[in-house]
Amino acid sequence: MLIDAGHGGKDNGARSSITGALEKDLALDMARRVRGELSGWNVSLLRGGDQFIDLDDRVAIANRQGGGVLVSLHFNSGPSHIRGPETYYWRVDSYSLASRIQRNLTAVAPGESGNRGLVRRRLRLTRNPEIPCVLVECGYLSNPAEARRVNDSGYRQKLARAIADAIREQSARGDAGMGPLPPPINAPMSRPTDAPE
Repeated sequence: MLIDAGHGGKDNGARSSITGALEKDLALDMARRVRGELSGWNVSLLRGGDQFIDLDDRVAIANRQGGGVLVSLHFNSGPSHIRGPETYYWRVDSYSLASRIQRNLTAVAPGESGNRGLVRRRLRLTRNPEIPCVLVECGYLSNPAEARRVNDSGYRQKLARAIADAIREQSARGDAGMGPLPPPINAPMSRPTDAPE
């Protein structure tokens, strides 16, 4: 199991104008919390501190892991009225885990936070790894209410527990109970030069 804390080092990711929190710091905190919730599992953090790792290097590290699962943790930014968790996947073998994570996060996020949903998108961290992989946006730092909520360590612990519970359920049940899987899509590897999707 490989947990990727998004951004890091020179790449701050999003910054909340409400709390001043940086995405890279919140993502690393979340990664550590998810690892803690998976006590007894073999969990590695892709970055253990505030260092920059290029996206292609993250993919290479995941591919060397072999036989594992990659979960990349992030926080989002956008117009201030948008809020709620989102979970991205590309591979068919990532769909059930992504669905379980999104379901669990939606149950933790207050009802008014909304549910940004499950999104199939060809990103470097969802398309290029050779192992099942999902990218989780745990909430919007640009939304005042959500930014304040995310700034609370107790709330982040609930998010981490929700993600860990989904990982455990996926390990125990596989695709059982997840309905029909999406069809595979043949698409080239995602590259840095791709147009924004």
